[in-house]
Amino acid sequence: MDRGGAFIGKLIAIAALLFATAAPRGDAPPAFEQLRWTASGAARTLLSEQPATCLAANNDMVRSGRALFGTPTLLGGQAAKAGLSCASCHINGRDNPHFLLAGVSAAPGTADVTNSFFSAARGNGLFDPVLIPDLARPGKVARDPEARALEAFIRNLIVEEFGGQEPTPAMLAALAAYVRAVRSCPGEPKVARRLGDQLAAIADGAAGAQLMIGRGDRQGARLSIAAMRHQLGLVAERYAGPGFARDRAALLAGSRQLQAIGDIADVGQMRLAIDRWTLGFETGLAQRLRRAEARSLYDPTHLDRALR
Repeated sequence: MDRGGAFIGKLIAIAALLFATAAPRGDAPPAFEQLRWTASGAARTLLSEQPATCLAANNDMVRSGRALFGTPTLLGGQAAKAGLSCASCHINGRDNPHFLLAGVSAAPGTADVTNSFFSAARGNGLFDPVLIPDLARPGKVARDPEARALEAFIRNLIVEEFGGQEPTPAMLAALAAYVRAVRSCPGEPKVARRLGDQLAAIADGAAGAQLMIGRGDRQGARLSIAAMRHQLGLVAERYAGPGFARDRAALLAGSRQLQAIGDIADVGQMRLAIDRWTLGFETGLAQRLRRAEARSLYDPTHLDRALR
């Protein structure tokens, strides 16, 4: 490992530990995971707006891929420890002009994916960041489903460049389906970040888990459940402060329930448990969160105040 990569790895590990263990103070600013890799001065923009989503299809395969795309566990290694997912660099499948990680980025919107921070095996000892590509635009890899070049490329990114666990064929098919579906939106509008984003992502994860179970893919099902848990964590960030302690406790309890569901040995029982959890969440906690959204950090005014 090059010295820069080793240093960044230690830095991220320390930061992750602080985010996980620091006791919250009443006057402390909220801890947003995304700000670990966001350029100074871009916090409000990143946390309040995003490129609109336009997809050529939105079937369960695409939804499954979208859920996996936003899961840090997919990449493994230091990226997962830092909370980085594919979606960290490619917001809604596009790019991220605010991405800036010390030792990995030369300027906002760039990343050196051959840095040993991501994979000691692929670290080339050079600092050669490139512009993060917009996946809605033509790339260097053919996207013809028959050729399956995209699946091979995604597999190489996960395993070789990021040191992640070998993805299953069903996982690769879902990820490729999502990337193929990403399109530019007419006028390239920016839209607000809302609670509905996370709720939709949780539903995507549930649909993905059921799809993976149907294909006999336990690894894919568990990773889809991990995607749901990650989104619950992102929701908890927005419901900061003592007034939302009950909601954060409920989100944590829901995450632990999902973890237990992922450990169920019988896939039939796992399927039923996911259905029960999803129904209970959508008719209970999700409704409560919606009612309180205007008081949360999804609201631009409250977000501005929290970031001061």
